[in-house]
Amino acid sequence: MSSIKDGMVKESEIFQPVNFPLMVSELAAIKNGLALVPVYFKADIIISYLKNHSIKSDWIAFNPNLTKLITSGTFITTHIEAIFVKYGKYKIFLGDFESYIRMQILN
Repeated sequence: MSSIKDGMVKESEIFQPVNFPLMVSELAAIKNGLALVPVYFKADIIISYLKNHSIKSDWIAFNPNLTKLITSGTFITTHIEAIFVKYGKYKIFLGDFESYIRMQILN
């Protein structure tokens, strides 16, 4: 069951992780699973892949192990990707969401 409800987020709202507990769990599992992977472009690769299913070739060259892990289906990312799809057009929300992912992955 999805934690995302239709109409839950308005265009001018900021991202609040408390509203997306299943996404928070997925991101925590990714962070734990990638704890020993080098930090080079770590957040960029994760965000880019889960948002667009694409990764810059420069990033792949710097962090091939992370790229392999994130693209292999090793991690459940259903709710993270759903947020990108459903709310990707909301600039403020999307910026906050990406900042949250970056902060969680890099701290």
